[in-house]
Amino acid sequence: MHRLAPRYTIRIALTLAIACLIAGPSVAAPKSKSPNFLLGADVTALDAAGRAGRAPLTYQEDGRPNDEVTILMRHGWNAFRIRVFVAPVRNAPNNTLENAIPLAKQIKAAGAAFLLDIHFSDTWADPGHQEIPVAWRGMDIDALANQWEQYAHDTVKAFKDAGAMPDMVQVGNEITRGVAWPIAEIQAPGSNTSAGPQPYNDAEQWDHLIGLLKAGIRGVKSGAGNTPPRIAIHIDKGGRWDTTKWFFDHITAAHVQYDIIAQSFYPIWGHGTLDDLWTNMNNCAKRYHKDFLVAETGYGPSHVLNNDDMIWPITPEGRLQFMVDLVNTVKKAPRGIGVMYWAPERDAWNEDGTPGPTVFTLDNLNTLSKRPDSKVPTAIYP
Repeated sequence: MHRLAPRYTIRIALTLAIACLIAGPSVAAPKSKSPNFLLGADVTALDAAGRAGRAPLTYQEDGRPNDEVTILMRHGWNAFRIRVFVAPVRNAPNNTLENAIPLAKQIKAAGAAFLLDIHFSDTWADPGHQEIPVAWRGMDIDALANQWEQYAHDTVKAFKDAGAMPDMVQVGNEITRGVAWPIAEIQAPGSNTSAGPQPYNDAEQWDHLIGLLKAGIRGVKSGAGNTPPRIAIHIDKGGRWDTTKWFFDHITAAHVQYDIIAQSFYPIWGHGTLDDLWTNMNNCAKRYHKDFLVAETGYGPSHVLNNDDMIWPITPEGRLQFMVDLVNTVKKAPRGIGVMYWAPERDAWNEDGTPGPTVFTLDNLNTLSKRPDSKVPTAIYP
């Protein structure tokens, strides 16, 4: 019998008023006006040294040292995401609640919007990994749902009690194939990948997934008390309407209470073109009437052979053009609320800690969208 992982108290108070972006070199106090569009980044790597896969940078701009959040905010970045794993963490960065709270407090003090990403896993959670934490194994679905609800409650309450209230909360991370494998693993249409206990029972597996999602959402709301955050459901099919429709039709039919369709959109993983993303966003707005957030993106060497989605140069300038085109696409699509770059510490900064071209995305939205290299959908600029 495994000992349950420590539970930390968390409270999330959602302030519907998200802070405005600061303009000066120092971090401003929180504002009360919500930004019209979120340009953000997953900065979980900042809660401990060496998380980005290289030595920690000494961030600087114009010869003056500063921190990444402050420099990004100076250039219009106004939202930040933090991932949280169940403790004790194994085979992954030690992104525990304890490590996350100080960074969350910094984000909130800076006046930025804060997206909390609860993994419900003690290691990576993504389309290829959705493991039950070691401490939770051996539970049946009812006991596991109770654990999800309690963990979400405690996590959110701890942030709220620390004065770092998330504005949005992801219940799970890239859950296209379900969560807590194999007990709540699902199989997408056309997939040859085995899913869940065999023989596979699709209705039962969906019931398990829906039960865990509802439990997690209940926990988030009870932990937040009278200041509930917006709930995001996150999958990894930004440019794939067929899979998006299959997934969110199930979520809708089961009356899961959520506010944001969060999607990953990575050309490097073959997630489609910007035209595909544009189509998906338009269809989602018509069918589900929810806001749409690109919760993860990035651009670098392809992870897929013969990848037709890699239409920008794999250079710092190409990455800037990609981000400009992506932000323009999401801003102009119906109910598009933002774009969040994953781990900018990896490739958005120069080796000397100065900001690379990607940091200047908003400074180049108008000029770069007019260049022949721009790949925004023709529906935006016919």
